[in-house]
Amino acid sequence: MALQSIRNIRGNSHCVDCDTQNPNWASLNLGALMCIECSGIHRNLGTHLSRVRSLDLDDWPIELIKVMSSIGNELANSVWEESSQGRTKPSLDSTR
Repeated sequence: MALQSIRNIRGNSHCVDCDTQNPNWASLNLGALMCIECSGIHRNLGTHLSRVRSLDLDDWPIELIKVMSSIGNELANSVWEESSQGRTKPSLDSTR
């Protein structure tokens, strides 16, 4: 149930990167939810940049749930996309 509260945070109904609906993966250190495709890209970045965890398959200690509940996709994107200098976000149709 606690993980459902993370999904219900405004902006978390879609992937932080490509806007796919109902993301099931998270970047713990970025505090954002993402789709399986984007989670694979984040995994390839390395854990020093993005620590990826499944909302459904992994165990979530209460501390991580609190962190994820306090950030969310909207806040994460307001920080990370501010310096994107007008670059286009990936979409569902973007090549991986």
